[in-house]
Amino acid sequence: MGVVSTPSTLGPASIPPKSRYFIWEKAAPYVFISPFFILFGVFGAFPILFAVWISFQDWKSVRSSEYIGLKNYARLFTDENFHIALSNTVILGILVVPLMVILSLSFANVLNRPIRGRVIYRTAYFLPVVTSLVVVGILFDFLLGSTYSPLGSVMQIFDIEYKGFLNKPEFIKPAILIMILWRWVGYNMMIMLAGLQSIPYELYEAARIDGANGLQSFLNITVPLMRRVIAFAAILSTIGMFNIFEEAYMLVGTSGGADRAGLLMGLIIYRQAFQSFNFGYASALAYANAVIIIVLSFLQIFATERAASE
Repeated sequence: MGVVSTPSTLGPASIPPKSRYFIWEKAAPYVFISPFFILFGVFGAFPILFAVWISFQDWKSVRSSEYIGLKNYARLFTDENFHIALSNTVILGILVVPLMVILSLSFANVLNRPIRGRVIYRTAYFLPVVTSLVVVGILFDFLLGSTYSPLGSVMQIFDIEYKGFLNKPEFIKPAILIMILWRWVGYNMMIMLAGLQSIPYELYEAARIDGANGLQSFLNITVPLMRRVIAFAAILSTIGMFNIFEEAYMLVGTSGGADRAGLLMGLIIYRQAFQSFNFGYASALAYANAVIIIVLSFLQIFATERAASE
């Protein structure tokens, strides 16, 4: 009688169908979400961690790097361009954030009412957000920086010499401010509008019955109930202000314009990385900028929670 040999190991075919289905049922969710984590790891987490390593290097290119410790961070305290960029960014932020919140909340409050054509108005206010920034930059550069702009023609009527606002340092910050507000007020308005639509209308009816007018209802109902939404918009505006690049680049270039009046944090990081190819110092600048953003964001959150508790 012959002896039938049996395999010493079990192959995939020997696994019962129910077991294979059970394994796939458990693994399927992780397989389906794995593309996100792979892409995030390659294009998100790795660049962030790699930038930390670069910030401690005198890193000029892939083949040229030297560990220099904290010298890039120490350079921040003596770099005049960094101090100018930081002060310009802070000044613009102090102007932009309150104006952004006030304008967006005001427009949202008006467009939350049952007025004729409010859908058209909402679309019109949001349109600059989706407009090509290159087109917007060329338009603003022509209006504010060219002697042949319509504004220049108006100045000539009154015999006023006009060579463009962007050639004068005192007008560069207002020009960037106007462009930022024109582009981003509509975006923040939609955030405010979503918050306003969550407020029960019965509260306004009760206030009207008690004799409150529109301004009193706005100050005593809308603003308190919108406190967290306002704080959210303010934090987004603060983060966006410290990351502003395109608007300033289109108006004054990487130099920052006359007297470096338009030199912002985004511009100086770009200059160090892609013009001077000093990627180590650019990474240190980027992380210093990130620390400032985190600190300001936590301060705003703390102030909002403290005001809400009172």
